[in-house]
Amino acid sequence: MVGEDRVIMSGKELRRVHVICQALNRQITQVQAGTLLEQTARQIRRILVRVRAEGERGLVRRGRGQPSNGRVAERVKARILRLYAKR
Repeated sequence: MVGEDRVIMSGKELRRVHVICQALNRQITQVQAGTLLEQTARQIRRILVRVRAEGERGLVRRGRGQPSNGRVAERVKARILRLYAKR
């Protein structure tokens, strides 16, 4: 268990892993994988390259754990709450 990285995945991501593994093992074609995942065959090829390089971790969304680009700054949020509390 020491040094073992764990990846938490949603149900949708687990389904993706299953389909991509089938495509990697050539049990289904890239076009079939694309149809199942509602992606183009080209996007499936990109995913396969990433999975070969990074393993299952390559399927997890890149933005997970990162703050949103559209977030409101803490200073602005605090000011809004102060103004609202004065009402």
